[in-house]
Amino acid sequence: MIRALSESGDAYLNGAELADRLGCTRSAVWKRMNKLRTEGYPIRAVTHRGYRLESVCGRFSEQITEELIKTGVDTDGLFIRVDEVSESTNASAKEAAESGFPEIGVFVTLFQQKGRGRRGRTWISTPGKDLCFSVLIRPSIPAESSGMLSLLFGWVVYQAFCEMGCDKTGIKWPNDIVSTVNGKKLCGILAETSFEDNRLSYAVIGCGINVSNVEFPEEIRETATSLFLEGAVKPSAPKLLASIIRNFRTAYRSFATDPASFLEDYRRNCVTLGREVGIIGETLRFARAKTINEKGELIVILRDGSEAVVSAGEVSIRGIGGYL
Repeated sequence: MIRALSESGDAYLNGAELADRLGCTRSAVWKRMNKLRTEGYPIRAVTHRGYRLESVCGRFSEQITEELIKTGVDTDGLFIRVDEVSESTNASAKEAAESGFPEIGVFVTLFQQKGRGRRGRTWISTPGKDLCFSVLIRPSIPAESSGMLSLLFGWVVYQAFCEMGCDKTGIKWPNDIVSTVNGKKLCGILAETSFEDNRLSYAVIGCGINVSNVEFPEEIRETATSLFLEGAVKPSAPKLLASIIRNFRTAYRSFATDPASFLEDYRRNCVTLGREVGIIGETLRFARAKTINEKGELIVILRDGSEAVVSAGEVSIRGIGGYL
């Protein structure tokens, strides 16, 4: 239904058209529209005309640009695309990359339908309450350094959170941002890379952030929180994204010449270190997180006293007794 409204642009779709297209009754259309509107979708209903999805893409783009200019960021050559609805911003960014898109671009969607997290998990998007975007880059770095990109982006987002007044947070290795008060998750990051002839062709870093949510679906209610709930006053998604872009451009310049340049700061703000963790791989192992090496891998001390190296792409980490 959202896809049909999005594709119709400024034109209205009446209930009969939607019912015919979706193979349901007009009553079912009316009930679903009311549900979507209560969930935050900006749907306008006009008697005898039908339904239309109100576009806020243009204003969202303007606000990002205004915030970037306000903080002295040169926006020349910076491409930002804002879509009303998309299945996944990572998919949009990869499609652009395969079409020969230039080095850097930011792809935002206001309503994401099929967001994904690490290890095939689903990222649940709440219309108007969160920020979903992906960054496309073509980094000139060794292939073995590509795994560091997700850690770098986690550090960048953490900095932006602090700028928004949400400073009681930390980085859960490799790239989740969590509350240090209750251990709940504010942000998830998924980095995907493409190689050609054993060389890194491009990288897409997707990010989903809970901005102003106050309620969550039952399946994530015990593990999710938002910037608003963690103390940010009137958090703004465009302002937050502008802060992330600005911090990322600064960090990325250093990363391009020295991929480990940010790790000291990252380690200092990583809440995983020093904790007892469960390593979820082919088997469940328990260990104490010791440090992060120069490749971004987690060094742990297993219960038999031996050390092990944990790669972010291979396993998931859970704190014993909670998400942290």
